[in-house]
Amino acid sequence: MNINEALIKAYDILKSSDIESYIIDAQLLLCRVLNVEKLYIIMNRSEILTLDKEQEFFKLINLRSCKKPMAYILGQVEFMGINFFVEEGVLIPRPDTEILVEECISIIKKNNISLICDMCCGSGDIGISIGHYVENSKVWLYDISDIALNVTKKNISNLNLGEKTNVNKSDLFQLPIKEGLKFNMIVSNPPYIKEEVIPTLMGDVKDYEPHLALSGGQDGLDFYRRICKEGKEVLSSDGYLCFEIGHDQEMEVKSIMKTEGFSDIYSLRDLGGNHRVVIGKLP
Repeated sequence: MNINEALIKAYDILKSSDIESYIIDAQLLLCRVLNVEKLYIIMNRSEILTLDKEQEFFKLINLRSCKKPMAYILGQVEFMGINFFVEEGVLIPRPDTEILVEECISIIKKNNISLICDMCCGSGDIGISIGHYVENSKVWLYDISDIALNVTKKNISNLNLGEKTNVNKSDLFQLPIKEGLKFNMIVSNPPYIKEEVIPTLMGDVKDYEPHLALSGGQDGLDFYRRICKEGKEVLSSDGYLCFEIGHDQEMEVKSIMKTEGFSDIYSLRDLGGNHRVVIGKLP
């Protein structure tokens, strides 16, 4: 097959599997196999593929047709203008989370904050982005998943942020409480999907992304309760607690924060107009 014939066949395979982004996905996968930029496959459509490259390409196309997320197939995803390594076992960073990171960076710079905790760090996308864009920051990243911690460490190494970061395994704040640490800001994108909702999610989410990073318990709020309660022990006076939330959880999360003594609580909407971020201060 030449490039054009391979792409047309790939489009048909993905389209028949209800992959809405079938064109761009097929192009990106072929670019990966050939190790070229997208412009190359557009300008060289008559180039004949070797049999090895053709087989490799359709192996990836078949993975995508089974709804395996592109980020896991490619092994990376762009977030905050940074290429993050990801693999199965960690939540894939989403564009909506950039709203949280941008607000945190704004708060940090405005208030000269330096000590930040990224709880439930996953791939490390939140804490690493802060460390990358804020010059004098020091970020502690915690997760209970060994896979997440290994992915975070790889991303830190790729960006040469070892001196600005500290990665540890912890069941929420168990370790930082034990070590007597104090942070100026805690930021978290915790698991927040209701348990009963998970089976109804899209196949590329429920079948591939880790249950551990999705389930927030029966009402989706388990981690907000624990983080608000435990977080107070390691948050300095006037420290900030910053959450990503589910689209329908604004009032509940605000109520939990208020009950635990947080003040100046406010929320931000994502690009789709849904409430996605809730932030408060510890007086």
